[in-house]
Amino acid sequence: MKKILFIITLLILICPVYAAADKYSEEYLKNKMHFAIMNPIVEHAVQQNIKKAILKESKGKYKVKFDAYTVASLKQGIFKYLEIIGKDITFEGYEIPYVNLKTETDYNWIDYKSEPIIFKSDIVFNSEIHLTEKIINQALQTTKYKNNLQKVNKRAYPLFVINDIRIRIRHDKVHIIMDYNFPIVPMKKNRTFMVSSGFNIDNGKIKAYNIGIDNAYGNLPIDKVANLVNLLDPLSFTINLFETKQCDIKTESITIEDNTVITKGKICIKGDAE
Repeated sequence: MKKILFIITLLILICPVYAAADKYSEEYLKNKMHFAIMNPIVEHAVQQNIKKAILKESKGKYKVKFDAYTVASLKQGIFKYLEIIGKDITFEGYEIPYVNLKTETDYNWIDYKSEPIIFKSDIVFNSEIHLTEKIINQALQTTKYKNNLQKVNKRAYPLFVINDIRIRIRHDKVHIIMDYNFPIVPMKKNRTFMVSSGFNIDNGKIKAYNIGIDNAYGNLPIDKVANLVNLLDPLSFTINLFETKQCDIKTESITIEDNTVITKGKICIKGDAE
């Protein structure tokens, strides 16, 4: 009996679930050794709450994985690591084939019981987001992008006016198709200008490179075409649609594989100050 009592006393002293200390502080959780077996019931409850909150904002198939410090901190919504994998997502009418978010920060705090979820601390995710030509073309038909196109047309006036823009993704290139006309002497039918382009990251911004002219009237300098593609900026515009005042997206790499634009970077979510 004495041996059992000794073991129980030892567990109480070293286990933060029972310790009479500030077991939720960042300093305590990150700097102390913890002895606590994760409760599968608690883990499952948190996973289901997170999935439920995500599914209220979007449709899709999600997997949620996380690593907690202790059961007590987990119940409060404090955790060390979170990964969210989403496939075939529909968000605000946009179809996203794949999203992977992994926390870079190792002390994260969310109120997963609130509706919607409240972020209690700043959280940085390493992100991978896939974009298809369908979602990009949806973005290019929005009123917000039409307003952006008007700004481009003001700069192009009086040489030409772009009336419509759409894209096709083939292999490792994005083909940008523009219907244009001449504002001074308009033609009965729009003409079509098609450019192919790869994209990379330059000083934190998505930039066109390796540009080719697929279809155009007259001779156009490649540097001028590159400037036009960067002004139209279809990829950055699509990604930025998902930014909010609380959520900032930074793209660090971009590739085109299997007719899909694959972006990797960081998503920074600002916690709500109390």
